[in-house]
Amino acid sequence: MVVSKQALSQATIKRIPVYYRTVKDLQQTGEKRVRSDRLSKLVHIAPATIRRDFSNFGDLGRSGYGYSVDLLAQVFGELLEVHSEEQMALVGCGNLGRALLTNNFRRNPDLSITMGFDTDPQLIGTTIAGVPIYDLAALSEKLRPSMHTAIVCVPSSAQAAVVRQLEAQNVTAILTFAPKPVPAKPTTTIRYIDLTSELQALLFVDHQKQVKRVSQG
Repeated sequence: MVVSKQALSQATIKRIPVYYRTVKDLQQTGEKRVRSDRLSKLVHIAPATIRRDFSNFGDLGRSGYGYSVDLLAQVFGELLEVHSEEQMALVGCGNLGRALLTNNFRRNPDLSITMGFDTDPQLIGTTIAGVPIYDLAALSEKLRPSMHTAIVCVPSSAQAAVVRQLEAQNVTAILTFAPKPVPAKPTTTIRYIDLTSELQALLFVDHQKQVKRVSQG
């Protein structure tokens, strides 16, 4: 069943990679089916939310049986277009960039950072976890024409200039850890990761749970 991504809510879209990673793990252990209550414990998402998300994709499961792990992996893999490896560039190879290069999506073979860029002379010309680090000034020379995705780990003050450089090389998907929005082309998709806001939201939810527990206790 082909589902238009435009028909899905942003919340559902964010959960699809989590579902995909989890069912791929289940596949590797040889499991053939999974119920929503078990999947809920693995992904920490309410069973009702899982069933509602899955209902967007037709009859993926049967009452009393659960869901076919292979079918879920196929459906979510098609949605995420993981038919081939997505090679990415990383700009900013400081502490955060180094951590990303070292991890390099080891749990997902469909994603791979294959080159890094920086302005630090001490990093240029080196390798981190086997990934070569180039001078940011050489971006147009080193970036492969087939690469359209980049991760940005630079300070907010440098983010706009880096985005312009990437757009000039036809990079259309950018994940950045500088949370302040910057101007971009209509054809560019930027995802801003704000760790401070995420942590504050986490603490708020945790506080609400503790207050509820005390009031019920």
